[in-house]
Amino acid sequence: MRASLLFVAVCALTASAAPVPPPADDPLRPILEPLLQPTVTTLVENYRARRPYQPDDFPLAPDRFAGFRAELLQRLTESLDLRPWTVSDPKGKANVKPHLFRDRLLGKIRYHGIEMEVHLIELPETGDRIPAVICLPDASGPRPAVAVFSGHSKNGLHDLIVNLDSYQSGVAVRLARAGFVSISVEKLDTGYLSHTAPSGVDEQPIASWRLGMDKVTRSVQLMASIAALEMLAAHPRVDETRIGATGVSLGGWLAVQAALLSDRVAAVADFGRKTVFIPEDASPADFTDVRDKCHILPGMFEIGDRNLIPLAYAPRPMLAGHGIRDKGSHEQAPRYYRDLFAAQYEALGKADQFEYAIHEGGDTMPSDTVIDYFRREFNRSER
Repeated sequence: MRASLLFVAVCALTASAAPVPPPADDPLRPILEPLLQPTVTTLVENYRARRPYQPDDFPLAPDRFAGFRAELLQRLTESLDLRPWTVSDPKGKANVKPHLFRDRLLGKIRYHGIEMEVHLIELPETGDRIPAVICLPDASGPRPAVAVFSGHSKNGLHDLIVNLDSYQSGVAVRLARAGFVSISVEKLDTGYLSHTAPSGVDEQPIASWRLGMDKVTRSVQLMASIAALEMLAAHPRVDETRIGATGVSLGGWLAVQAALLSDRVAAVADFGRKTVFIPEDASPADFTDVRDKCHILPGMFEIGDRNLIPLAYAPRPMLAGHGIRDKGSHEQAPRYYRDLFAAQYEALGKADQFEYAIHEGGDTMPSDTVIDYFRREFNRSER
């Protein structure tokens, strides 16, 4: 009962009260109105005036890009308190973070014609226990592998493993059928981890509660993501030199951010929705809120808008894209993502390392495109 009341209370804190019209006779208004502006206008104006990087600054020359990348990665790791979790230049199959998480193998099943291992990632630092599933192909010998991270959904892990018709396309299973080892990680406020499990979303109340505990949801999610990459690298069926990361929607952003923090990742397929928080042509009056609070990373606005974060992954191999029926991405992606990234990769002398695909769907996982990309990329790295 107390837990239920707490959940309701946290939800109530996030609700917005209906605007109250000012009284007709307001003696303060004529004095204050000429001198004041809405606080949201002040915030947006300060953001635009103070950020050191904006889209028109790119492409950067290689030396200046190195400085941008170092600054962004430092702020990202400090913002999320993840410096102990960073994985730099790992060698061999050994898990380099065994002191930070525990991997429990709960059992093995066969489903959709695929052998699956059901694991639990335990994080002693936070007390979280996050389910993850490894899908194994029938092919023998060390195989390339892909970590798959969940997007927004009521059924995160379920949509990657069980429901092949979900917007996430059961991509972990499809990867295993194509000859890859895959690992899928539950979104830690969703699905099997929601208070209405096995289906549900607790994102907003958990985001609020974690902030009160001086931790952001993205930090804990990336702990689980990095743990999953270490589990892949240590798995006897995996070629640890050929590990990729992918996801759609939020999963795409997680794939890139995990790759920024872990050198285990050799290639990324990012189908996160290609939108910015504050378009350049938007007035402060147009900005109302960041709908998904999980995308707010403390202090990162001091660098610029969110589309600059994945840019720090350059010039390593990346496939990015969006769906033709995803209106928001289709309007913003060419300027804020595709053109921006293509120009920066070219300036770094690595134009062939960046690919962009516009598929026929909306905000969905184009599994065939992703599988073809990893086949090409890992076959190339094998030569």
